[in-house]
Amino acid sequence: MAATPWFAFHGGKDDKINLTISIMRTILLSIITLALSLGRASGQDKGKIEFSLGSGVWSSSELFDGYTPGFLLSPSFKTYIIKQYSGAFYATAKYFVSKRVSLGIAFAYENESGTWQRNENVHGGAYGWEAIPMGSFKRQAFTFAPELYVTYAQKGIARLYWNAGVGITYRNEVDRYSGNYYASHYTNGVNSLGKNLQMNNNKMHLNLYYSPIGISAGKALRWFAEIGIGYKGILNTGVSYKI
Repeated sequence: MAATPWFAFHGGKDDKINLTISIMRTILLSIITLALSLGRASGQDKGKIEFSLGSGVWSSSELFDGYTPGFLLSPSFKTYIIKQYSGAFYATAKYFVSKRVSLGIAFAYENESGTWQRNENVHGGAYGWEAIPMGSFKRQAFTFAPELYVTYAQKGIARLYWNAGVGITYRNEVDRYSGNYYASHYTNGVNSLGKNLQMNNNKMHLNLYYSPIGISAGKALRWFAEIGIGYKGILNTGVSYKI
């Protein structure tokens, strides 16, 4: 199984729900406080709302749960190899506290599928390790996050800005053993992998996004592009409309 992010939740279902509510409350209060402190100046955009649609590649969900290079694998480490990836699609709505500062809410979705494998010592000795195909997987990730946007330069219809968000990702995943791999684990009529060929591997964890450089151009209808890291991807672009 792919390496679990350090911020993955542990504990029972009620603990996860309570922790999620507490974290989201803290995040929202912190972002609102910061936005109000930054956005004291007034401007023509104050009070307006902007809706955006975009897509990105190499998101944190893909990087954390995707392929892990072989030299990082321990002998019994399972890893996923992504064969098909949708990219990260997202929608945001943001409210302009001032000309420079806006608060937003983002929802992101992505899906991927591929194979999973394990390193096993099939030949014996120090050089007997081999990557053994174990089966296939399908995964969807849903992210909800409050965001903060701050414009630091503007000229005409062009704008430079940075933005950041902290939210929750729910990952829905189905793993399925291949018939050959499952059949090879029978001993005296008992399969060491258990009774099921298919398993659910669902998780919920914190997720982040930070873009130090974003550029947009236009008036009410705008094109934008960002370089960052997190749930929107390392590179992402889209369009927005301000009302």
